[in-house]
Amino acid sequence: MNLYYKYLPPERLSYLDDELLRYTQPIDLNDPFECLPKKPSEKEFKDVIKMVSELLHKKGFPLNENDEILELEKIYNEAYQNVNNDIGILSLTKNWNNTLMWSHYTNSHKGFCVGFDPKDEYFQNFLSNDGKKSKIIMEVVYSNKRVEMPMELGKKKLAFEPFITKSTDWKYEEEVRIISTLNMSDKKINSNPVDIHLFKVPHRSIKEIVVGANMDKEKEDLIKDFCTENKIEFYKSKISNEQFNMERK
Repeated sequence: MNLYYKYLPPERLSYLDDELLRYTQPIDLNDPFECLPKKPSEKEFKDVIKMVSELLHKKGFPLNENDEILELEKIYNEAYQNVNNDIGILSLTKNWNNTLMWSHYTNSHKGFCVGFDPKDEYFQNFLSNDGKKSKIIMEVVYSNKRVEMPMELGKKKLAFEPFITKSTDWKYEEEVRIISTLNMSDKKINSNPVDIHLFKVPHRSIKEIVVGANMDKEKEDLIKDFCTENKIEFYKSKISNEQFNMERK
């Protein structure tokens, strides 16, 4: 079975007690380009203003080009800020044995990797009846080009493209994302620059846990006991004797 994996540092052993994982706002993720479409050039701004000006001129409404460029830039910046106020992302992957991810996200192989069952109810898309709460699971698309904002009337509007498009530099992560409105969080911690929103990801969805090659014995035993009690597969990762790769036993 293909699973969704979450790499976690050793201090996140708390997840085994409270089921809480953070859905992170784009501004707090480790890629500075998160959810940032290509910013329109001044020429593109002017072309839009010219087009709108011609439409409004016919109705007797004048436009000041410089003021309108500033206003469009303001709208662009406010839209990004609204995303950080409203949306959180849980980053998962389809691969448990990526050496770089073990190094980056588990404090140099001292943490662990949780494998979730993608067929569990938790990993299904959700939309509330009033449309104010939502959750969607999508694979990241890797591209050499940033998402472009539609700058023409009648052009298709952006949907989730800014949330799932990343540079090909990140392709090794094989990322799957759960994108959720933050008003679905189970716990909020006040913080700067943004609050921390924690969501309950149920233990019932865990199929296996792989502990890092450098995890200390006490923490490893805690995880092993948790797996035994909950009938979850337990594995210990180790450095391959033959390849630049991790193995497990």
